[in-house]
Amino acid sequence: MSSLRAFRNYLMVLAAAIVGLMALGAGVRTMRAGLSCPDWPLCFGKVIPDFHVGVWFEFVHRAYAGLVALMFLGAMIWAWRSREVPRIAKWASVVSAVFLTLQILMGALTVLWLVKALVVTTHLLLATVFLVGVWVMLIAVQLRLQPMNFERRAPVGLRALSLALPLLIFVQIAIGGLVASTYSGSVCVDWPLCNGQWVPTWRGAIGLQIIHRFVAYALTLVILAMAIWAWKSPRIDTHWKKILNVQAGLVLAQLVCGVANLMMYIPPSITVLHQSLAVALLGASLWVATRAYLESFKSAESPAASRVPRSEMPADPDSKREFGAGSGKLPATP
Repeated sequence: MSSLRAFRNYLMVLAAAIVGLMALGAGVRTMRAGLSCPDWPLCFGKVIPDFHVGVWFEFVHRAYAGLVALMFLGAMIWAWRSREVPRIAKWASVVSAVFLTLQILMGALTVLWLVKALVVTTHLLLATVFLVGVWVMLIAVQLRLQPMNFERRAPVGLRALSLALPLLIFVQIAIGGLVASTYSGSVCVDWPLCNGQWVPTWRGAIGLQIIHRFVAYALTLVILAMAIWAWKSPRIDTHWKKILNVQAGLVLAQLVCGVANLMMYIPPSITVLHQSLAVALLGASLWVATRAYLESFKSAESPAASRVPRSEMPADPDSKREFGAGSGKLPATP
């Protein structure tokens, strides 16, 4: 297990490096430095360009991306060579490798197609999916090291919300990517209204900004409701409550950061923090969704013995073990 713990720690470092890379990419976009190097994979025809702040901002982003790719390659080789790594983590690494390849290709197209909004947004989403793949690997390894306790299961409604939440957050990240890549973040000069109205229009840059706001409000209400539900329900264990509290804290911080980003006219530092909080919230929601899925799976797999009256249970210990092993057949009564 020491080797598996080391692999878990390596994945944690890799995940943090990917979040840092995405934050650096957000900084490049906010500072409009995406075309500081007009060619790809070289920069002004050089492996290491002459020093200039904007040029080196983009160059460091590319070099950092190469480092992350090498780190992931090491993780993938480690996963497939180790017998302790769960199979789901191994196959998650294969899927992640596919999205990493697409991400590299999209990074090239971002430069060669002159930072078109759709390409920039796709670049962000591919990076997000790549990060999700690494998170899946991390969660699978963590569950192998420390299995969850399912003595108390959350209500079905809370589990359903938890399973849907990662997809909703991913959609919001996509909308936010479009807002950022089309520079629609500053089209509304006030908050909570937009140019003096709640909904001036649903079209164009203003409409995109309004959609982003209302989806953010809906996600905030849902996540806060889940946290309150957890603390008021005696059926939910402490682990559920803690992780739902983390979700609630992240979404509140994200909301405050989004408002500050607007009121301070999209400063790079707040923009980077805004995106980093979004991917952190996605990671927390994936852990909650994993818990919800495993609880539902365990509920569906509950042994038939739990639904049989005690009078019909076999008295012989060996028979009990066979019955509990999931044969699905009731023992013959004498």
